[in-house]
Amino acid sequence: MRIRFIGTRGVPATYSGFETCVEQLGIRMVERGHDVTVDCRAGHYADRISSYRGMRLRYLPAIQQKHLETISHTALSALSIDRSSAVICMGVGNAPIVRALEISGKLCVFNVDGADWQRDKWGPIARWYLQRCENLAARAHSLVIADAEAVQQYYRVEYGRQTELVPYGAEAPADRGTGALDRFGISPGSYALFVGRLVPENGAHDFLEGIRLAKLNSHAVVVGDAPFERAYVERLRETAPLGSIFTGYQFGIPYQQLTTHARVFVLAASVGGTHPVLLEQMAAGNCVLARDTASNREVLGQAGILWNSPAELADGLLVSWQDAKLRRRLGQAAKERAAARYSWDVVTDRYLELCEASLG
Repeated sequence: MRIRFIGTRGVPATYSGFETCVEQLGIRMVERGHDVTVDCRAGHYADRISSYRGMRLRYLPAIQQKHLETISHTALSALSIDRSSAVICMGVGNAPIVRALEISGKLCVFNVDGADWQRDKWGPIARWYLQRCENLAARAHSLVIADAEAVQQYYRVEYGRQTELVPYGAEAPADRGTGALDRFGISPGSYALFVGRLVPENGAHDFLEGIRLAKLNSHAVVVGDAPFERAYVERLRETAPLGSIFTGYQFGIPYQQLTTHARVFVLAASVGGTHPVLLEQMAAGNCVLARDTASNREVLGQAGILWNSPAELADGLLVSWQDAKLRRRLGQAAKERAAARYSWDVVTDRYLELCEASLG
């Protein structure tokens, strides 16, 4: 089967969960004998390799503006869709493109993620647009994917739309070295870890405030960045507790090493469905402190600590930081839960089934 991924920045994954999902799916699809093409944003990659892990890469331009980058790139992708290929599109903001493909007779496998319009980074016009996209996605003829039961329930209640439940997968870090830690001057087990795009709804400010309130004698390590949120990122740096370390984006081996040796991991995101980074930290066996949202409760279960405010986070940090037995117990429970419920191989099976259905 020929499969085309559109709607993301591309692979190798160097931005967010969507790109990680495409990379993990694409690798496994190629291994199973499928012909996989990934559309990449030309401006996102300085080194434009023609293939990666067996996936063919196509580079297309995009308008370099926060509100237009994704839709402009996906629109260009749609102009060259091979009608014999199964199309997997990521991101609810691409709903107009998916609808245009439907009108032309082409169904997609459409991962809508969570309620994107609720994210703080969007202004009134962008929120209105994304709400319209959500409504359009709910009325789509394509196969719509929800990555969490909470997202599936949202579409069922708000729109009466039945969706396909397909979560993300996770795998334990393969590299347990310390080269990345040496580069940033930190020691194994000496830091609390945050990973995510530095946008308000991902809550890096609450993570840093929790660290400040807990008065831990440790580093707060912030992995991530955001090209369109420079003012917010600068405020984070200016107000961060003493000893905080901002690493920028880290992927591959550096990310695996920083994950492996964290004392605790904090997920502070307030919106969205299943967060791939949460699954990755669970698979690594880390002690997780996650914001109490419907999706995070669904994913983490009893295998972590939930919190609602920086003060509650500080309490959880103090308890877990001092109790090695608690950290081991929660980490092991999280690892077992990730292995039992979130397998990339199973996720790939489901996407291939939906791709075949979209062609049929």
